[in-house]
Amino acid sequence: MNYYLSSRNIYKCSNCYKQFSVIQGTIFEKSKIPLTKWFLAIYIFTTKKRGISSYQLSKWLGVKQQTAWFVLQRLREALKEENSIILNGMVEADETFIGPRVDRDTRLQREQKRHYEEQEAIHGVRRNKARSLRGFPVKNGRKKGSTKEVLEQKRLEKEAKGKRIPYEKHIIVLGITEQNGKIVLKKLGNSRASINRENINPHLKTHIASDSIFITDQSHAYNDAKNLFLEHRTVNHDEGYVINGVHINTIENIWNHLKRTIDGTYFHFSKYHFNRYLDEHTYRWNKRDYSEQFIFDSFIPLIAGKRITYSELIRKNLDKFAA
Repeated sequence: MNYYLSSRNIYKCSNCYKQFSVIQGTIFEKSKIPLTKWFLAIYIFTTKKRGISSYQLSKWLGVKQQTAWFVLQRLREALKEENSIILNGMVEADETFIGPRVDRDTRLQREQKRHYEEQEAIHGVRRNKARSLRGFPVKNGRKKGSTKEVLEQKRLEKEAKGKRIPYEKHIIVLGITEQNGKIVLKKLGNSRASINRENINPHLKTHIASDSIFITDQSHAYNDAKNLFLEHRTVNHDEGYVINGVHINTIENIWNHLKRTIDGTYFHFSKYHFNRYLDEHTYRWNKRDYSEQFIFDSFIPLIAGKRITYSELIRKNLDKFAA
């Protein structure tokens, strides 16, 4: 049996004599921010179509920007199970690249130039750059030995150097959606090489019912889909965006909304917390047809057991969030 300590505004267990409060084990635990501000933050967070930045929220709540950022990350932590649903019916899938625009950021341009110079020092000039140079690239002359020995020597040298590392700053996201229904967004990786069957198929098996009609573009990453679902339809974008009623315009529309949200609101987001931003966008999209009251009420049950501390968010080892 528990009883209330009015002097401290907490409860106490009559058996183990431990003291606790009603917010223990929730995202509000040990927070010095009043619950009235927390509820205001929840309302803004769940109903703003393009999200809310920590700077803007700090002004509306009357707190520091770091505090507002921590509040938003705790709210996103409550949504970490949002991308665990199963979709069925007519289901579309596609992948997209999300990241900074190198052509708009001089810092990234300098970084890209240094990266290419380092790679060229190891592997030589890139083909497209060699073609743009006037004349022919300087050759070091033919290596001594038979043709077979020369080819073998070149192969060993190439293996020792390893593969040329491309300059990539984007995050690859897989999107799965019911037509006019719910969505699931998953991070695949940080390079084009992550778009493959080994990375995509586990998400398809987990989040799409086997009796669904699966629709994609003609990417080879979805070649196994015909064995996973009732039917696999494809659309050739070289011929059109809608062919005989088959399209993936629903997921393309989702990409449009997600990129506008990131470019307009979260343009300085951290890649280590990127999964949290996907969970936020998924929750808001899946509740888009409901009233603000329903969206707010449906969020409240999610706060239990989802507490995360500030030290967990800012610790140096962020491999947990980068996965």
